[in-house]
Amino acid sequence: MDETGWRDSAEQAQQAIERALGATEPDAAVAELSGAGKALDDALREAMAASALAGTSMRRLAEIAGMAPNSVPPRLARSKSLSPYADEGSITSQGIAVARYDAASGRPPMTFQPRRKDSRHDQS
Repeated sequence: MDETGWRDSAEQAQQAIERALGATEPDAAVAELSGAGKALDDALREAMAASALAGTSMRRLAEIAGMAPNSVPPRLARSKSLSPYADEGSITSQGIAVARYDAASGRPPMTFQPRRKDSRHDQS
């Protein structure tokens, strides 16, 4: 995983917070803080994915993040690095194991490639 993925989002959150602190209108502060919250959520999700790829268990991630264990798999499934391994909006420990193997071997995630064009859907 790109280790800067979570850092970029955290920096965006920090900048939005700084803009909110300098805002003179409450509406502007609300908008900036809302953006900061979204960026911070992105940063948390990507940092959790990086930690999972580094070997941290989902149970431990939940403990560190202060959330329920069943809320970790959907968050990891929405991360950039683990979304290709997700199934129906969640990721399993087996999916993480495959992602770790792929990351260690330097391979990109496998994606479905149809072998031939389906003539039934061809409009020509």
